[in-house]
Amino acid sequence: MTRQNRQSFFDIYADEYDLLTNAAAREEYHAKEVAALIERFQPTSVLDAGCATGLTAGLFARQGIPVVGLDRSKAMIEVAKQKFAASGLPITFQVGQFEKLPVRLYNRFDLIVCLANSISGVGTRTHLREALKRFHLALKPGGYLVLQLLNFAAVKEDELLPIKATMNEGIIYERFIERQRRHFFTYITRLDTTLSPPKLEVFRYSFDNFTEGEVTRCLHLRSFQRIEKYSDLYLTTPFRRRSRDIVFVCHKHD
Repeated sequence: MTRQNRQSFFDIYADEYDLLTNAAAREEYHAKEVAALIERFQPTSVLDAGCATGLTAGLFARQGIPVVGLDRSKAMIEVAKQKFAASGLPITFQVGQFEKLPVRLYNRFDLIVCLANSISGVGTRTHLREALKRFHLALKPGGYLVLQLLNFAAVKEDELLPIKATMNEGIIYERFIERQRRHFFTYITRLDTTLSPPKLEVFRYSFDNFTEGEVTRCLHLRSFQRIEKYSDLYLTTPFRRRSRDIVFVCHKHD
C-alpha cells in the first residue's frame, strides 16, 4: 500500500526522527563539530533553531552552556523534552517559528545555530528574510549566526538526489531532494515491512530555492557583518561551487 501523506512526518512520527536521521551513529561525529563551534565562538548562551529532538542542543548543554531549543513541530519538542527531562542540563525547549521569534528571545544569545538545512522549513523567500531579521534581533551585540544548508546550486534540474537511507526493525526510511526550476521538494518515505502487505508512506514538502547569493544578500540586508562561507561545521574548508553544504558564519556588529 502506498500513500502520500498530507500531514507532516515530523508530527506523526516524531518518536522515530532519531531513526530517520540515524542520530545514534551521528552523535560522536557531530559532537566534534559542536566542539569546534564552541572553541571558535566561546558562547555563553545558544539558540538551536530547528532543534528537532535535541541532539545539537544537548551537545552544547553537556558543556555547561545554557541552550534554548526551538522547533516548529510541537511533537518534536515533546520528544525533546522527554529525552532531557531528567538530565539536569541547562536546556529548555519551546515550539516556535524562525520568522515569528517572540520578543522575549531578543538580545539573549551570543550564538545561534540553524543547522542541517532547517532554514528551508520557512518555505519562502519572504519568510527567509523575516527569519534572518529575527535571528539578528535575538543575538546580543557581537554575537554570531551559524547557518548550514544544502548547496542547492549543486543539484541538477529534475534530479532526484538521495540524502539518506536508514533501516530499523523492519522499517526503512529514505530522504530525497528534487529541483524544479526555482523550487525544491523534499521527500521522506517510510516503508514498514513488518506489515502484510508492506505499507509505504510518502511525505512531500516544497520550498523556494535559497541560493548562496540570495542568502548572502538577505544577510547583508538584515545588517549581518563579516559573512564567511565554509563547506563544513569545522569551519576549516572554504565553500566551493560544487560543495554539498554551505555554512554561513555571520557576525552581528558590537
